[in-house]
Amino acid sequence: MITHYIEICLYNEMNILGFIWQKLYENLHIAFVKVKDSNNQIEVGVSFPRYGMKNTFPLGDRLRLFANEDILKNLDIKTHLDSMQEYLKISQIKPIPSNIKGYATFKRKQFKTNPMRLAKRYAKRNNVSLEEAMKRYKEFDETKVIKDNKLPFINYKSSSTGQRTKIFIQKIESDKAIDGKFSTFGLSNISTVPIF
Repeated sequence: MITHYIEICLYNEMNILGFIWQKLYENLHIAFVKVKDSNNQIEVGVSFPRYGMKNTFPLGDRLRLFANEDILKNLDIKTHLDSMQEYLKISQIKPIPSNIKGYATFKRKQFKTNPMRLAKRYAKRNNVSLEEAMKRYKEFDETKVIKDNKLPFINYKSSSTGQRTKIFIQKIESDKAIDGKFSTFGLSNISTVPIF
């Protein structure tokens, strides 16, 4: 159960907030992987308190980590982010305030951008040949799908594979708390974190 949080403020004095988000998330992911369970899930959720605010970076300049106090202590996030201390301010572990505004799920949104995979799926579902299905996706532009998307994202480079990707983040507000676990990015399709 979520009872406490840590707030991380990102400094943007040099106009490199996107780069700081990338490095922060790469380090967070490494920390989260160390505490994952056998289902690749963790008990730490994240929120972006300034998500979507006008005149700011789309994800804002703050990140909150939510869990119970013992889990946050064991996570030892300051050690994992030590190399970034000139770009961040990390709060102490604090109890969640009583004046919360509600709850939200922060989930990863993945876009279907592989035309061959889409065609195979279409062929199977509509009982047509792969060649016929491929005609449907002949004009498909995978870069346009991502470019037309308006969700904020973090550029991410995997330390294990070296693969680069964009982690698109969608916020869904809720009036009730839903307990559960989170991915090793601190995101969930279901579990909520408090908003304040």
